[in-house]
Amino acid sequence: MNIDESRATTVWLGLLALTLGSAWLGEGVFPPGLTAAVVALIVGVKGLLVIRHYMGLTEPGSRLRLAMRLYFVVVPALILVSAALGG
Repeated sequence: MNIDESRATTVWLGLLALTLGSAWLGEGVFPPGLTAAVVALIVGVKGLLVIRHYMGLTEPGSRLRLAMRLYFVVVPALILVSAALGG
């Protein structure tokens, strides 16, 4: 296995662990505000991992990269806003 395959596998396992962690948080173990904050953080981290390692958006001037990065900032922010308004 070469370095690129090893990195892709490691990132995939990390994404899997983050997804399972999110599912576990959904069981209501922690207070809703803390859960929302952790889920928002997980969404942001997963998004950055996907755009960096699987979409190949590493070029600094790419508009698509900027749009995707904004998406993974806006979505966690909306999660936090909805938790604040709902709780």
